[in-house]
Amino acid sequence: MAKLEYDELVQLLQDGNIGFLRFMLESDNAESYLEWCELHGIEPSEESAEFYYDETEIDMMERQLIDDEDYGIWN
Repeated sequence: MAKLEYDELVQLLQDGNIGFLRFMLESDNAESYLEWCELHGIEPSEESAEFYYDETEIDMMERQLIDDEDYGIWN
């Protein structure tokens, strides 16, 4: 099976065709997620994958906002 692109995975997740665990394990962030689980002493699960996804999405959105030159702090 070919590796799905991030946008395809997001669409499958939003449509309810896959869960957060499969999303994380098939994404480019799989290694980071598994390392995070090991660091925190938890098993990869639907719940931990959803938590990790939520936390990393918030972090990425905040970084994108700060890095956006149109945001106003760089003008």
